[in-house]
Amino acid sequence: MLNEYRKALDAIDDRIIAAFSERMDTVDAIGAWKREHRVEAFDPDREHAMLARLCAEVPEQRRDAVKALYAAILSISKAQQRFQNTNIVLIGMPGSGKTSVARHLSTLLNRPIASTDEEAERRIGATIESLFRTQGEAAFRKIETEVVRDLASVWGSIIATGGGTVVSGENRRILRCNSRIYYIRRPLSELDTAGRPLSQGEGALERLYAQRHEIYESFSDVQLDADADFAETAKRIAAEFKTCYHV
Repeated sequence: MLNEYRKALDAIDDRIIAAFSERMDTVDAIGAWKREHRVEAFDPDREHAMLARLCAEVPEQRRDAVKALYAAILSISKAQQRFQNTNIVLIGMPGSGKTSVARHLSTLLNRPIASTDEEAERRIGATIESLFRTQGEAAFRKIETEVVRDLASVWGSIIATGGGTVVSGENRRILRCNSRIYYIRRPLSELDTAGRPLSQGEGALERLYAQRHEIYESFSDVQLDADADFAETAKRIAAEFKTCYHV
């Protein structure tokens, strides 16, 4: 008889897993809709109503168990949606490898990638270096904020920022709304300064680092040193991001 009970439980568990998988597929579809429409649409009133309905359908002695089960399912579902919809933002000094790491991350997590510097250059039709030379830094920073606002509105993406992007309080406010921020650290002696006007000249890198390091540290959720192989850095970020959202 015990074996018969166990077979019955096995069959029930199979149905539970199938129903849970179907539910998570629906959660994924809802998450995609939220990404498209940029909606954070958790509805506590609906959740409370659903829980009340479910509890009403079981004997009183099982209601605490139903509440615990439903809370666990909701927690997993919300974590999955946040994992899908939260942007990954890479910050750090110019030439620290943010764009290279972002490309590897895009492959690992199957997410779209964007670079604030590359998008700014596309919009102005010239290099950042030439814009600095002809119109000055203020002109670039204005364009950069427009770029940040547009890129951050694409949920579930990877954004490699310019070295000075998060110096702006407005840019930090925009990025903080829906992002997990990673500060990629790299020795100053290893930074690539080509095409980076603020990084060139004797002592320029040291001055920039002194001005920005505390901002990078305080604004970021995670700080990590770049590996010699940027693919390894991307793997560490991907692992941390998954762990953060229990995926």
